[in-house]
Amino acid sequence: MIPAGRTGLGTAEVAALLNRKALSRTVRESLPAPISREGARTFIWDAEQIKAHVAGDSIPELSAGMPDTDELLDAERARLELQDAPTPEDFDAHVRDGSVPAPDTVIDGVPHWKRATIRRCDDLLDREEARLELRNQITAGAWGSYIHEGRVPDPDTIVAGVPHWKRLTIRSWDANRPGERAGGGRPKGVKETKPRARNPEKEARRARLQELAPDGELPAPEIAKFAEAEGISERTVFRLLQSIREASA
Repeated sequence: MIPAGRTGLGTAEVAALLNRKALSRTVRESLPAPISREGARTFIWDAEQIKAHVAGDSIPELSAGMPDTDELLDAERARLELQDAPTPEDFDAHVRDGSVPAPDTVIDGVPHWKRATIRRCDDLLDREEARLELRNQITAGAWGSYIHEGRVPDPDTIVAGVPHWKRLTIRSWDANRPGERAGGGRPKGVKETKPRARNPEKEARRARLQELAPDGELPAPEIAKFAEAEGISERTVFRLLQSIREASA
């Protein structure tokens, strides 16, 4: 994985910086640890770490020079933190479908995300890392077929000859692709012909949450605790809280 905001270098580029035609195993092992995943066929290093190594300087942490990663951002600031910032409407859609993680906390009814949470959306994933990001994972062979058949978005970039996708690109595609979670609903604008069957379990869960948070606000630790107790995701808890706030507005 290439962390958001970092630049990856392949073997040929690193060799050029070292004035070598190739990297022997001994030289390669003397370098800072690669940022490519363990087991990857192609080694990729962080550019700033390699430059520091060549200069004989101390190796900077991957987070060096970043603003406070724990700083809380509201939706607008979180949106602008993303590379190629999406429109406000698209950002809201990403939050709704879970492509952007649930807020880390809600302050006075306003969702806030840590900067680190948002930045992870721009991490660059190789083919295998992208597959492991899927909510319902498929085999490596099936994933390769998806890519070969063009059923997956084009890579956001190519690093050292290796296609990479932003985490947000894969999560958004996965949340909205036709299949068991999409594509089987009503056409847009067509109303239901009969009321949906009520789900007593979901209604009871919402009632329990409303007892804890009558105003629809709950600290992040309590959200995590409730999600674990109910066996649901934190994103689902956030959506329930949002519905409680809207009902009490």
